Amino acid sequence: MKRWRNHSEAGSVSVFLIMIFAAVFAFVAIFIDFARMSALQAKTELLVRSASRSVLSAYDPILLERYGLFAFGETDENYLMSKVLSDQLNYMRRSDSFPIVDVRLDESTVELGRQLGNYEVFEQQIREQMKYRAPIDFSIDIINRFKPMSEAMKEASNTVDLLGKLQKLYDRREAKLDELLNGQATAAQSAAQLAALLPRTGSGSGSSQSGFSTAEQLVSGYSNYVSMIEAERARREAAEHSGGEQDEDDSYALEISRYQQSASLLFSEMNDRNNAAKQLHNVVLSKAKELLQEIRSLNAEMLLLIEKAEQRPEQEAYNKVGSGESLPVSGKEEIAPLRAQSRKLLLSESLLNDISTGIEAQTERVISFSGAVSAFLSMEGSVLSASASESALHSTVDQARKEADKYLTEFADAGSGNRLQRIKAIIEEYRGSDQERKETEKKAEDKLDEAKGLLGRIDNLKEKSQQHQKQFDLLESFYKANKDMNQAGDSDNPRKNSIKSDPYEAGGAAMGGMDSFYGGIAALMDSMSDNLFQAEYITGYFNHFDLKQLQDTMASSGERSGASGAADFSVESQEIEYILYGFYSPQGNIAAAYGEIFAMRLAIRTMEGLLKNSKNGNPLLIVAGALLYGVEHAIKDMISLTKDGYLELSDYLKVKLTYRDHLRIFLMLHGPGKSRLSRMLAVIRLNTGVPVDERETYVSAKLTTAIPLWFLPGIAGLMGNTGILKGKVEGTRYYAEKQADFSY
Repeated sequence: MKRWRNHSEAGSVSVFLIMIFAAVFAFVAIFIDFARMSALQAKTELLVRSASRSVLSAYDPILLERYGLFAFGETDENYLMSKVLSDQLNYMRRSDSFPIVDVRLDESTVELGRQLGNYEVFEQQIREQMKYRAPIDFSIDIINRFKPMSEAMKEASNTVDLLGKLQKLYDRREAKLDELLNGQATAAQSAAQLAALLPRTGSGSGSSQSGFSTAEQLVSGYSNYVSMIEAERARREAAEHSGGEQDEDDSYALEISRYQQSASLLFSEMNDRNNAAKQLHNVVLSKAKELLQEIRSLNAEMLLLIEKAEQRPEQEAYNKVGSGESLPVSGKEEIAPLRAQSRKLLLSESLLNDISTGIEAQTERVISFSGAVSAFLSMEGSVLSASASESALHSTVDQARKEADKYLTEFADAGSGNRLQRIKAIIEEYRGSDQERKETEKKAEDKLDEAKGLLGRIDNLKEKSQQHQKQFDLLESFYKANKDMNQAGDSDNPRKNSIKSDPYEAGGAAMGGMDSFYGGIAALMDSMSDNLFQAEYITGYFNHFDLKQLQDTMASSGERSGASGAADFSVESQEIEYILYGFYSPQGNIAAAYGEIFAMRLAIRTMEGLLKNSKNGNPLLIVAGALLYGVEHAIKDMISLTKDGYLELSDYLKVKLTYRDHLRIFLMLHGPGKSRLSRMLAVIRLNTGVPVDERETYVSAKLTTAIPLWFLPGIAGLMGNTGILKGKVEGTRYYAEKQADFSY
């Protein structure tokens, strides 16, 4: 029994050890499978990433070489995915001497998306392409060239803006002032016509046998008229008493009738003139008060403009760009004082008060004069009946003549006493330069017409460029297709850069363009934007027109060689211009660019003109001369640009600015937009034949792999059901699923 008992104890230890070993083995086996599962997860992740990148590596080489863009080529993505995975798995099997993780491919899928023609995708690729290069290139080539001119251009822009607005108000005010004074003068003429029937003191004349035409003549013949009336009455009475016939030879009937007829005509004419004068004065002087109020309002508006001229918000951009060190350029010290001279254009309060006083005085004088005339007219009945007192008649006429003298001395007669002449003398003094200014403005208008003619020469090349129209029509179809794909609608409405006929409007628009340009530069100094990236991308990857082809077109008739029709207006020769303006006519985009360059040159040359005309005195004459100078030299610049391909920025800053540099500026000025992106994509499609609206830039790949479980698959399955495992267990196999998403 003892021996059996000892044997039994020895066996129990072995069983215990076996149990311990089994537990440890199970524990270790589970960890081995867990390690294999984790390894499968990692390898699957590596495989799907590698395969996805391999799919993207099949990009279209044409897009990359010509435009630096990435998009998937024409290879079958599923084939690439399968091939890469197969090769990778085969390599892994060959390289593993002891394949603990025997990876088996279960399923793989790959999907492409995000077409290059999508705005967001296209913008992102441009951004990545240009985010380092664009700021440096634009700063060196453009900002550093225009920075020294910022102060001079700021002063020029402020001055042209102010004086351009003042010129309009000034001419309106002066027109109203002329209307007011001319109205007063016209009213005074009606009073003078009335006074001519008196006539005035010292201008009288005796009566004639045929009658009379003035009140003085009526009065001088009145006593004789009364005597004839009395004699005729006495003769008739004597004849009645004698009962005999009247002796017609002694009759005064004819003379009496003639006097009465002349008197009646005089009273009638004087009454008509008196009524006309009163009515005209009422209308004119009432209108004069309204005009004076409008003149005051315009004067106040001009003053307000002058006071606000130094507070233009556009100045901040110029100040920001001009901050820091740069080449010194003259202009600020010479141009800024011109705005201070603009106060010379204001009417003084004393002059306005004199005009107001004159209106009131004329009103009072005409009332007194008309009243005195009315008093004389009221005596018509007693005069004709010869019952009027001769002294009263003399007194009434004398009073009317005195009132006429007072009125006409102040408002019609030449001399120092004439209120209207005094006011006109003051006006003519400050208007001394108006005639010269208007002649200068007319010359500037003629030069603007000449500039329009140059622009029209490009438009006239339409017939010679029709062979390229089909190419533009195809380009338009690509553009519309891309807009439809992006659901952007057709909001594009390109407009020509027409040259305005009014010099002030043309100069103001040109300076407005410079305000926008410097504003854009100031914004870029704060942060780079997609606008700059796209602008620099366009000028870096697309072609622009060779303006030298227009040299013959822009030359004067005596210098032309007849080769203007040889210009190449194909899409390929003007890609940048098309992207910038969007015209689907072969010559339309070139004309638009030409017009915009003219506006820019007009702004710069007008700044120079302000410096060269600063001694002209009258501020409006200065700006008119500056605009004429600007238009003349801008035209010369445009002709020179077609000859040399570049211009000097200014007479005061001798740096070259090429045609391409101008386009870079305009691209930045016009800003980004959906239409511009579609035009870029349309050109890319036309040039490469690649349907960018269909070519994808994004890949999403899914991969499912499997391994057989070596130990305890049931336990692994239970753990998989609880969600502890990342993959899934089916039978004796463990599956891992991974997804990878990549884009260019």
